[in-house]
Order: sequence, then structure tokens, then C-alpha cells
Amino acid sequence: MPAVEDLLTAAQLPATVRDAAEPERLPLLITAASLALAGHVGYPLHRRTGVVESVASQGGRYLWLRAGGVRQVLRVEVRGVELPATAYALESALMGRVVSRGEAWPFTGRYSPGVSSTPLHVEDTGELLVTYDAGWVTPGQAALDGTLVVDLPADVQLAAQMVVAALVHGDGAEEAVSESIGATSLTRATDEDGQLPTVPARARRLVARYCRPRHGAGP
Repeated sequence: MPAVEDLLTAAQLPATVRDAAEPERLPLLITAASLALAGHVGYPLHRRTGVVESVASQGGRYLWLRAGGVRQVLRVEVRGVELPATAYALESALMGRVVSRGEAWPFTGRYSPGVSSTPLHVEDTGELLVTYDAGWVTPGQAALDGTLVVDLPADVQLAAQMVVAALVHGDGAEEAVSESIGATSLTRATDEDGQLPTVPARARRLVARYCRPRHGAGP
């Protein structure tokens, strides 16, 4: 049974990868690879509708949603009051950046004590709520619902194939950064734990433009 997170199907895998995996494990490998790639990018890649997110704000013109690949912003509430759609715009769908067309977004967080308090530490206080649709229809979602049409970008699907191949073969060949044929020496790139990364280097390069900045609010 496919999962909604699956970024590809078994039929999309090269025969060398598909035939090397145990049939009963292949669905697990596809889902694991898809989740690993989404984890690397920083947000779920499958299509989601009506996501409600409480957003932290530094008080500037921009809000940064935790998700990328935002399709549309449906609703923005500030301290319980819904803003008109003309008050904001989705400036960067890929990066999940929402810009205020009028006043700056209110600061959310802790203020310094005293008569003239100033913003001290940004926190998610629940004062800013954004409802939006995000992600792409994955092959897994289309397999579960025949009315859906896959629109997941090709580079993401290809990257997912590479992750599955790395999990199946487990040799880390794509992580080689230097090689000496005469002495048969091989140097491989590792992650912060000293292990070969789950997402191979070529796959990381393919999805680099989809990766979300690691912050919650813009200036």
C-alpha cells in the first residue's frame, strides 16, 4: 500500500534498483527515502490543504512559514481578527514567504520589563495564524486517489530515486569525493555523525533550490 508521502512508485525505479530489493521491503524503502528527502528539504513535500500554522514574527514586513512549496494562502488572522486578502501577499511560494502590504506584522514574543518595554525574544505566541495549501501531488497520493494528477517536480522525483538506490545498495558510492586508481584509495563525504548521509550528494544538489531557510521570521 503506497503512502501519501511517497515521492515515486516502484515502477519508476530503475530495474537494477527494483530487482535488487526484496519485494516486501520495497514499499518501506520508498516511504523511508521519501521521508528522508522531505526531512533534508525541511518540510513535507506531499500536497496538503488547509494547513493552519501559528507563526512567530519579528515585527517586520515578512512572515516565514515553516513549509515551502506553498500553493496559496487562504486566511491570515492577527490576534483573532481575520485580515482582508488585500493586506498580504504570498511573495515567495517556494520559500513560504508572506509579505504585508500595509503595516508591519506585529511582534510576537517577550518584551523587556519596564515602562518603555521593547521586543526582547521572538516566540510563537499563537497571535498570528496562517491557513494555506502547500506541497505537490505525489505519485503515492495519485495511487491512492485516481482523481489526482501528479505535479511533483521531476527533479524531486529523480532525487527520490537516488535516495532509494542508496538505501538498496548501501554502498555510498555517490559520496566519493576523491579517488586514486593506482593505489585504490577512496575518500568519502560523511555527515556530522561521521556516517554516510542518507540523501546522496547528487540528490541534495537536485533539491537544493527547494530547501527552506532555517529561520522562522524575516526582518
